[in-house]
Amino acid sequence: MGARLQMRLIFAKPGDYWLSEREVERGYWGFVRCRRDYEREKASVKRWFKDLIRGLRDEGVDIELLPEVEIQNVDDLLGSIDEMERSDVNVVLVTFPMGVWSPGDLTYGIIAASKYAVFFDKFKPNTYAGTLFTPPAYQMLKQRGLANNVFLVEEDVEKLKAILRAIYGLKRISSARLVCVGPMNSAFGGWITFKKGVEVFGYETRFYTYEEFVKDFKAFLEDEEMRKKAMEVVDRFVSESIEVVEPTEEKLLRAGIYYMVLKKYVDMNGADWVSVNCLSELLEETKATPCLAFSILNDSGIVATCEADPTAMILHYLMQRVSGKPAFFSDPTVNEKDGTLILAHCTSPTKLLGYDKPALPYQVRTHHETNYSATPKPIFSKGTVTIASLSFDLDKMLIVKGEVVGTPDLRICRSQVEVKVKDPTGILEDWQGFHWILVYGDYVEELKAICKMKGIKAIVYG
Repeated sequence: MGARLQMRLIFAKPGDYWLSEREVERGYWGFVRCRRDYEREKASVKRWFKDLIRGLRDEGVDIELLPEVEIQNVDDLLGSIDEMERSDVNVVLVTFPMGVWSPGDLTYGIIAASKYAVFFDKFKPNTYAGTLFTPPAYQMLKQRGLANNVFLVEEDVEKLKAILRAIYGLKRISSARLVCVGPMNSAFGGWITFKKGVEVFGYETRFYTYEEFVKDFKAFLEDEEMRKKAMEVVDRFVSESIEVVEPTEEKLLRAGIYYMVLKKYVDMNGADWVSVNCLSELLEETKATPCLAFSILNDSGIVATCEADPTAMILHYLMQRVSGKPAFFSDPTVNEKDGTLILAHCTSPTKLLGYDKPALPYQVRTHHETNYSATPKPIFSKGTVTIASLSFDLDKMLIVKGEVVGTPDLRICRSQVEVKVKDPTGILEDWQGFHWILVYGDYVEELKAICKMKGIKAIVYG
């Protein structure tokens, strides 16, 4: 789907004086004093970035390193603009001062040719000239409102990785194809939020009517071969569980048929994202919910978002792609007394720790409100999590870091997790949207980078 992130290294090449065979006596702010200094550093950086790329690929980030570009003067810049424009992100290594204040200097030329630019500087043992000269240039961009897609990274490798993950998430959503059954949910921003989401993030959507879905559901339910395939899916899901609590064989079958119809739509459209406005006339027409289907799809890498929520669906997609793990879509509550959030929903991925990790232990339950269908109730692992929500106008993002402390069993949606947080009262005051998204791991910096690139106000706790 054209979602591979293409990164290119841009080396600020020193002037010829500093590229002599013997170390020169004069100096400038930066370590290069001869050709050997520069060539050794360039080779070292290329090796280092190849290792970084391998590490990100292991996380699930589809990224490649394009051939590097060296820029010493304006002619080099003009001759390399096409290459820089073809990159998704240019990482600039300012070993040599490229100028700050001249409107025609190389720093601003590189930025003008870049979709995203990251200026990466090193301090020890080799100090880059960019440590001194790049920050003033960045401030000039900020004053003109042109710094959203430009980042400074002063030897913070984890920050660099977070930025690359964030850019990858935006690249993925811009080429994503969403399948949605029913209209956008008016309770959570509706068509207005959907329109802004498409304009800001760029994904495509294929809609199916309720009538189309019900027709396909009933046809599959009456087809002996489809019933058999649906039960194979269900049997696999059940066999990996701790126990089956409420669902009958009929309810399990209908849950499996729901999965078969949604999988058909996903495959037909080459989609990697699906949602259903499920708390609707579909409930009584099918006597089923997509809860089991969504759990299986999320575990397989297809983002499956509940209730056609046009606000939370954006974060659900982004957090799943940025983290390389399934994400939990939830109804949030704030427990001020105990300093926790309790998040619940009637479906959850089981592979929340990673696609290649063992599933969390889970019971098979029914959808709480209707007692239809089937869904997992996982036992959540202790660990750091990131929780986020968007405002209905997509202008603000609440970002919370916390620690999972337990799996409650309250009379609320089946999948439940309790998360210890630092300032529950502040979080309550800064509540955004309706549904919130949880993912295991610390992805605060990634979400802050997305906010910066999209002009969203980040409200951060933790």
